[in-house]
Amino acid sequence: YDEHEEEEIARPAEDYDEHEDEEMTAEALSDLSGPFADHIPKFNVVTLSGRVGNPQLEPKYFDDGKVVLSLSLAVKRKYHPLERRAYNIKSGDEETDWFALEIWGRDAEYAAKYVEKGSRIGVTGSLVVDNWTDRATGEPRSRPKILVKQLDILETKAEADLRRKNVQQRGSGGYNSNQGGQYNQQRSNRDDDNDGGPSSAGSGGFFD
Repeated sequence: YDEHEEEEIARPAEDYDEHEDEEMTAEALSDLSGPFADHIPKFNVVTLSGRVGNPQLEPKYFDDGKVVLSLSLAVKRKYHPLERRAYNIKSGDEETDWFALEIWGRDAEYAAKYVEKGSRIGVTGSLVVDNWTDRATGEPRSRPKILVKQLDILETKAEADLRRKNVQQRGSGGYNSNQGGQYNQQRSNRDDDNDGGPSSAGSGGFFD
């Protein structure tokens, strides 16, 4: 038995801080942690892959020669196989998230020329939040967007041609379900080889 053990456990009442159990604020935590370490990198990088949702892509040209293109990207959520089992999420039942993209310069002209609704693309950029005041209500508004730094087309010419053909057949009422089903089954099998579910480059079947 250590006679000092009880003294260490029994804390004097006068040493107790009544504010100790209160939840610390972000400012207080920042003061305790000190400045952000210089050797720790600071990143604002977003990488997405999905399908374009805009029916028409029209770049906007400015007097100073700059060009910008805004489009929306549908990204299907990615689930771990254990999550699928726990929540009974089947292939094709994944939620779709929409992201606003802003593309400048040559990438904007390239996308306007070669990208269309339903195209599968991958982008890398940074998250930016636009803030403004609503003229009608005077209330502050905000809108997050992805400022694209790099854009890649993630489908082959054959895949793009087949996608357009399926869209045309659906529009004319002559869609061949066997042909489309076979193509979608091949894609599903290819994606399922990765982790038991389709890849994140998709839109929940919205554009298939």
